[in-house]
Amino acid sequence: MVTRSEVEAAGASPGADIDSLTGVASRRAFLDKLEERLQAQAEPRFALVLIGIDDFRAFNDMHGFAEGDAILQRVARRLRDASPRDAMIGRVGGDEFAVLLPTISDPTLVRHVSAAMLSLLSEPYDCEGRRHHVLASLGACVMPAGGLCTSDALASASLALGRAKRDGGRTIRFFKPQMRADVTTRLSLVQALREAFAQRQFELLYQPQVNLRDGRVVGAEALLRWRHPTQGLLSPAVFIDALAASSMAIDVGMWVLHTACAQARAWSLQFDSAPRVAVNLFGAQLAESRLLTEVRHVLRELSLPPSCLELEITETIALQQGDEVAGQLQSLRHDGVTLTCDDFGTGYASLSFLKNFPVDRIKIDQSFIRSVARDPVDAAIVRSVINVGQSLNLSVVAEGVETVEQRDFLLQHACNEVQGYLYGRPMQADKLTERLAEQQRFFGGE
Repeated sequence: MVTRSEVEAAGASPGADIDSLTGVASRRAFLDKLEERLQAQAEPRFALVLIGIDDFRAFNDMHGFAEGDAILQRVARRLRDASPRDAMIGRVGGDEFAVLLPTISDPTLVRHVSAAMLSLLSEPYDCEGRRHHVLASLGACVMPAGGLCTSDALASASLALGRAKRDGGRTIRFFKPQMRADVTTRLSLVQALREAFAQRQFELLYQPQVNLRDGRVVGAEALLRWRHPTQGLLSPAVFIDALAASSMAIDVGMWVLHTACAQARAWSLQFDSAPRVAVNLFGAQLAESRLLTEVRHVLRELSLPPSCLELEITETIALQQGDEVAGQLQSLRHDGVTLTCDDFGTGYASLSFLKNFPVDRIKIDQSFIRSVARDPVDAAIVRSVINVGQSLNLSVVAEGVETVEQRDFLLQHACNEVQGYLYGRPMQADKLTERLAEQQRFFGGE
């Protein structure tokens, strides 16, 4: 643990000025020192680095708080070892530390010091015979660009840390003024999304999923769109990330589920071979313990057979959740709901996903399909995914199919289903209903 004498040498006094767990400066003491440094000059020149442990909540859930506390103590010690002698280290949050570099304002030197911190923090931690690999992200800001008051400086470093985490973690990002503008834009977008949901401006389009052998529409993916009053119909690329990260994601997700299931019910009453409807789940829905209950309630309320519903989840989102979520998903699967791994191959642990989250189908991401007919690497990846699906007795659907060459490649390698502009763009439910009616007349006449 960092010693009391080390804290005092860094500028903090004993007692309340020391964080009782880690021995570094407390949040209050650190902020006082930061304020003092900001007021020392009309145009202060120094650097502030904010360090956050990646996925620390999940670590505590897995190993317990005692083990987590031991890691925090070791992190504090390593920060002291990696920092210059005149640096002040403080614990400013549960798993966040801050380092004040009072005599460094050159971004190159700040990056060098930050890299040393990151390297040391990334080394394995031994706790009573157990070895842990705990990673961290760093956000840095150089004054005066970070602000002239304590709250602005800390907010600037926090924005940089947030960017580092969003960029995958275990990395360093520097504050840029544009980050503040990005946050303002994001908050404005979230507020607009709240109003859009309240005013029923969201709607669903449906993109057909086709059996590659006979051309039948066997499924339809429900895709969210925003009917903006002045900008027209907006694609998810404009708003989905902000929506997924907002507190309204669960409510919107449940509306999508209910609306798509109602459409699936209408098709099941109208057609002998009605398509199943695929719904994408937000990460917030998976984090909710009510997922199993909510899905079962919707199916029961609409008298919709579970086989008519498909739930699509990405491997990255699913692996961030715990065993409880896996249990809920598998209960739905046992009910008869189809479970699909979306964007397969784009996450960091595709095969681990298939081991921990048994599914019925895997979806090849369109980034691999785009050049499959001319890029030998993409072709090899797609063949491998199809082989994995066949070996595990899973259906494979390729998304983003737009050309005859792509179709022929997939047909040659026994891909089950396809989805893409070659077979239909996302469309209103009534347009797909017309297509299903034509399909029933054609195949029914054989």
